[in-house]
Amino acid sequence: MILDLLSGYADSAAVRYGMLTDTWRSLFQNALNSSRFGAPAQASDVVREAYQIAESFLDEEREHAQRVTTSVALEALQTTLAELESSDATKLTDAALQHLQATQSYIIDELVAQIHRDIALLRQTLQRAVLEVSVSARSRGISQRTALIEYMIGNKAELDFVFHDRHARKWASKKFVRGMWRHTLLAVYNEIVMLTLADHGLTRAQVHHQDTSAQAHGMMVALSSNADLPTYSEIRNEIFHPNANAVLAREVADV
Repeated sequence: MILDLLSGYADSAAVRYGMLTDTWRSLFQNALNSSRFGAPAQASDVVREAYQIAESFLDEEREHAQRVTTSVALEALQTTLAELESSDATKLTDAALQHLQATQSYIIDELVAQIHRDIALLRQTLQRAVLEVSVSARSRGISQRTALIEYMIGNKAELDFVFHDRHARKWASKKFVRGMWRHTLLAVYNEIVMLTLADHGLTRAQVHHQDTSAQAHGMMVALSSNADLPTYSEIRNEIFHPNANAVLAREVADV
């Protein structure tokens, strides 16, 4: 089912981002163990290397974004055409392709924003480590190396890369990335469904939920402003949240 496919794509994206943050953690540990620890240029060098790694990651993510969004869009198109019993060729329209390009840019923009946040945390954590070690060495009259060893023994927790949402809740960065991908891919599916229905002269779509007893199952959605029906934009965040198990489809009499 399409929902499982979306979840699979999102899970894979989270794994890829998790591998990126694991690499940054290794950079941090290497910096602590380096003979250059505390040198004025060290933090800048670590950040520069972190961004170089991120650029390679983003190059691959651009390919993933193009491939995956296109795959989801074609699935939406083919499914909707089958529901309409249409013989139209399963080819995305120019409007759909333009929409996909904008969506692909959005995915990369979101990843770039999170990368900036995570690398800023990497820099800040390294700078704080340098400060703590320096203060400890100076205040106790011990060598910086001894103070550093004590710091590493006393700070065994991993460097946690996180995202803070609008409610100040904290999420692991890779979990944020998973949610962003799934939410975006679900939107791609629904929006291609809407474009296809509109191209065939239909004025509304229907919510199909995996759980047929769900309150939203069977809800009608207007494809344009309609005083009697909600629009997609009005229900998107509530019904089509990142973990939603519902999609839009052609209206059917009995659901």
